[in-house]
Amino acid sequence: MSALLDELKSMGCDTEDALDRFLNNEEFFEQCLVKFLDDDVFETLGKNLSDQSIEDSFRSAHNLKGVCANLGITPMYTAIYDMVEDLRGGMMPSDAMERYQQIIQLRDDIKKLLVK
Repeated sequence: MSALLDELKSMGCDTEDALDRFLNNEEFFEQCLVKFLDDDVFETLGKNLSDQSIEDSFRSAHNLKGVCANLGITPMYTAIYDMVEDLRGGMMPSDAMERYQQIIQLRDDIKKLLVK
């Protein structure tokens, strides 16, 4: 297992299941991870939350949650799960921006692992 996968696992990521989904191709997994971390869905979610748009926020958050699950980024998945469920129920979480900042911090922490 690569150093990146070891670091992700130490952060609580489910690298074993994720690698199974990527047919144990670590290089392909890392390429997808890089692409995901640079995706504009993060900024779109922040804008939608700031605009208090429940429907758009749900769409962005749900998309983010799904990719987190597929990549095994469990800490980020956990951080966004409750937000998605609140938005699905038509409620804007009162702490939405705090949750968003937590998600952004996790994204940035993972990005730092990729530049080593």
